[in-house]
Amino acid sequence: MRDVAEADDAPPRPWRPDDDGAGGDDARADVDDPDEWLRGQLAGMPIEKDYPELVDAAVRCMGEWKKRMPKSVWLRVTKSGRLAKELNESAPVLAKTMEYVRDIDVRTPSERVVVVDLCSGFGYLAMFLSEILPKEKVAEIVLVDKMWSMMNRTPKPHHISWSHIYGEGDWKYDWPIELSTRKVDLKDYAQVNQMSVHLFSRWNGPFIVLGIHLCGTLSIKAVEMFNKNSNVKHLILKPCCLPDWSWTYRAESGYFPPVGAHKHLIPTKAVCSKGKWKKNKWIGPPRSHLKIKFESWNDHLCRSINDEDGNISTSLQEIQVQASHFQNLFIFGDRQRIRKCHVREATGVEFPTPSGVDAKRWSPTGTGYGTHTRTLAN
Repeated sequence: MRDVAEADDAPPRPWRPDDDGAGGDDARADVDDPDEWLRGQLAGMPIEKDYPELVDAAVRCMGEWKKRMPKSVWLRVTKSGRLAKELNESAPVLAKTMEYVRDIDVRTPSERVVVVDLCSGFGYLAMFLSEILPKEKVAEIVLVDKMWSMMNRTPKPHHISWSHIYGEGDWKYDWPIELSTRKVDLKDYAQVNQMSVHLFSRWNGPFIVLGIHLCGTLSIKAVEMFNKNSNVKHLILKPCCLPDWSWTYRAESGYFPPVGAHKHLIPTKAVCSKGKWKKNKWIGPPRSHLKIKFESWNDHLCRSINDEDGNISTSLQEIQVQASHFQNLFIFGDRQRIRKCHVREATGVEFPTPSGVDAKRWSPTGTGYGTHTRTLAN
């Protein structure tokens, strides 16, 4: 193990919740000229050269936000210092999502697209998509993150602020495409299943699932979500970092649990990483060692996506969004024919119903969908 300075041979820092509108310098964040500020922040980044039309669109969005948001909300949008970096790294996702939506035939309002942004954080990607995508073809953009507050609850200090989405006081931003939040811990199997019950089965589709901040094994969760919910038409996945080395002894077989209907096995030692950040220093293997594992990780994730007898196509593409790091791989999954999501098929649970009783499931609180299983007499 080596002690490596950040500027030397270390991987990028992992995503942190406090990067998303929860900290920063308010004085520095009070941007008077969004056009000049954003173009200056993006200067020299790949987005400036490869996606100039997205830069122009983002500048227009920020101009609207600056004009229509109260100063308190505007400061939360800009003060983290991550907006420009996130816009640059999500540029291929924005462009591909625009392409997907353009090619989907929407004949009635019930056929409109629903976009799901996994581990959304503050929601910059969803905010830009709401302004850029055609509202006649997209019904809603759902921001999924465990750091949101529960709905109808007052967010606590450790939660992500959602005033830019739901408003504060008498003010509310009129998003062109509705934004909504869902508090979900993707590591919790039951909570992921509830997304099939409460989200995917509620709409005929098509869905587009985006995952660009998924650390470690959360990328497997995104693949499984695409595999199991038959009305998800497109998946865009940009893995963030490698699974922790502890998986090499937690998984006694030497493999992660099988993924997909074809039960693809991912060998833990080939993709898991030792090392961690400690006091602003990377303690672990050099970047060249991690790059090999990261490529193997992405390859296995891509091969974990179901084929459905040729109905699903996949691709693994390298798109330069980071100049000094190796996390430039994007996974695309495309389902040609979609069909309605059936909860039993997606979750393995027998016929969940709102009461839970007919489904042989019950809620210990007596409210909502059944969350516990018990055998009922015939």
